[in-house]
Amino acid sequence: MLFNSILAGVGLFASIVFSAPTFEGTTRLDTFEKRDVASTLATRLSPGATIIFPQDPEWNNVTERWTKYLAPSFRVAVEPVTESDVVAIVNYAVSRNINFLAQNGRHGYAPELQKVQNGILINMEHIDHVKINKQTGIVTVGGGTVYEQVINATYAAGREMTVGSCPCVGVLGAALGGGHGRLQGLHGMSIDALRRLRVVLANGKVINVSEKENADLWWGIRGAGQNFGIVVEADFQSAPQVLQGQHYDVEMQFADDKLEKVLELMNQQIKAPLPAQLAVDIVFGANTTTLKPIIAINFVYAGPQSEGRKWSAPWKALGPLTFVEASFNWSELPFKAANGLIAAQCLKYGFKNTYSVNLATFNTATMRAVYTSWGNFLAAHPNVNASTILFEVYGQQAVRAAPSAGSAFPNRATSSILTVLTSWYTDASLSPTVDSWTSGLRAQMQRTSGYDKLHVYQNYAHSEPLQAFYGYEAWRLPRLQKLKRRFDGGDVFGGYHPVPV
Repeated sequence: MLFNSILAGVGLFASIVFSAPTFEGTTRLDTFEKRDVASTLATRLSPGATIIFPQDPEWNNVTERWTKYLAPSFRVAVEPVTESDVVAIVNYAVSRNINFLAQNGRHGYAPELQKVQNGILINMEHIDHVKINKQTGIVTVGGGTVYEQVINATYAAGREMTVGSCPCVGVLGAALGGGHGRLQGLHGMSIDALRRLRVVLANGKVINVSEKENADLWWGIRGAGQNFGIVVEADFQSAPQVLQGQHYDVEMQFADDKLEKVLELMNQQIKAPLPAQLAVDIVFGANTTTLKPIIAINFVYAGPQSEGRKWSAPWKALGPLTFVEASFNWSELPFKAANGLIAAQCLKYGFKNTYSVNLATFNTATMRAVYTSWGNFLAAHPNVNASTILFEVYGQQAVRAAPSAGSAFPNRATSSILTVLTSWYTDASLSPTVDSWTSGLRAQMQRTSGYDKLHVYQNYAHSEPLQAFYGYEAWRLPRLQKLKRRFDGGDVFGGYHPVPV
């Protein structure tokens, strides 16, 4: 959830087809498929586009994903540089009945991605422009843009918007599922800032989607957007920076015996309620040497330190092992908050097997059992020592101010705490064990979640019922299905939490 052009080795073909894209490496076009790609697809692409095959030296760099768990596989990768390139690739793939996947940040881990096997990878990395209208504050981003690029550009322009905590995640991959982040209490989710999307459909047509254009799809694309097409560009409304982009940051670590006190205090602040400016990440991590579990907290307040301290003071009074205050600007925050732990999650290797559940508040008895189980699992399986259990507790004011029925995102009132259970390991044989343990832990937390049903953020979903992330209201899924049949009746875009046709 990231997504240059080197002319080499194609010899005569490249010299004959003047409008052809470049080909990486020294791949010989010695199969029917490669000849077909060269003679058909390549002639339809712009000169700056790149086609890469598995034998080429850039293959691993282009196709490596954040996780190998239930990963897709590809026979060819294409790197478009224009909207028309994306259209050409989609038309080619559909005409040849070849499945494909468009990627930007490569962080998506929906189990359905494994349906895309031996397909075409559309690497959107080079469609990564960020343009800011100084008069309106509209931020226009390309389909391959990642959060770091948007953060840097908006910070330099004195603007801000809700973005995810991890700088290498694709902006649009995250936004289509909702797009939550530290500033959501102030500005709402990413889908609340969206003003327009430019979308390539399965039939090769390109349409604008907004409140005034294709308004029916505007509803569905905000919350279930991966089902309908490839977004090549989008407009977001940004806001003026709070306090010149400065954020009050506190890093804390607590001893095991403080767990209940920590969670009780968090519950109190949630009920207060948590101010719109505040975002708290509670992490169960592991000492990679001793394999003992640890409790770490990242506290970020988008405002003056004097105000933030009113909320951090009770945490300090609990007697943490460490309590370190700092001030970070908007562009530093992704890399320095949480002592860089979140940015470290950008590393692309191994298996990252992630489950999730939304909580209203913490049930301390359940969480003590979860923490104990976590420690026991680490001790029994040292290969998972880079794993984490993350609880994201962010302001809710602007999120809940938006009408629930206004988009396909259903869980505005049931997302006080987003739990992310990520098992990170390199031994593939551990996957069944991890699945069993983590799904059991999710079920255990859901029973005392404070919500009557299982609710999950779509971008964090794993194997839940569709209603858990598309909504339990009787009208929601049928409305999405109607849109799916209209805009993607052939289920071409069925590799990411697919809406059934």
